[in-house]
Amino acid sequence: IIITTHGKLDHYLQLMNHQLPIESQLINRLPDNLNAEVVLGTVSNVKEAVSWLTYSYLYIRMMRNPLAYGISWDEKQGDPMLEDRRTDLIAISARTLDKCRMLRFDEHTGTLSMTDWGRIASHYYIQHETIELYNEEMRPNMSEPELFSMLARSHEFENLKIRDEEVKELTDAIATYCPIQVKGGPENNYGKTNILLQCYISQARLESFTLISDTA
Repeated sequence: IIITTHGKLDHYLQLMNHQLPIESQLINRLPDNLNAEVVLGTVSNVKEAVSWLTYSYLYIRMMRNPLAYGISWDEKQGDPMLEDRRTDLIAISARTLDKCRMLRFDEHTGTLSMTDWGRIASHYYIQHETIELYNEEMRPNMSEPELFSMLARSHEFENLKIRDEEVKELTDAIATYCPIQVKGGPENNYGKTNILLQCYISQARLESFTLISDTA
């Protein structure tokens, strides 16, 4: 069973019939995956991380279809095993994680060292964009509305969408189940997330199927 929009139907049918290759999406989440390996202890430096990438589906697809990953044929011929490209990908991801304080990256030695932020993110599947947000906005003297507003903007909640039929119940929930001020109200994604977080803590009984699904 395929549940999708009509415009994307042909795309998925071609994938099922093997007419289109399935490309790797690891690059988009490489920093988070690298952090997990560092926390596990399987990777402790750039050299080990570059070797780890050779076991990924990303590496297989880069070797077979380099153009899809921005690798020219000249680059592929000059570096048949794509070691330089793998090193660049790891270095970029390591710098991103270092900026988020999820690990410490020594560019001279290539050492990758775990931090408390990185360990927490790995254990609870928190994305590096969220950790970066927390680093920028978290303060010792935050008020409760500020704290909930920050949590509601976590990257993990970005796929929550506002639906017209939910607005009334969300508005009612603010008065009934939300003792903490909801910045933005139910008219935006952050406000909806804030309301649902407080409803979960308050053990509210939601009626809308879509809202129940969003809190599952």
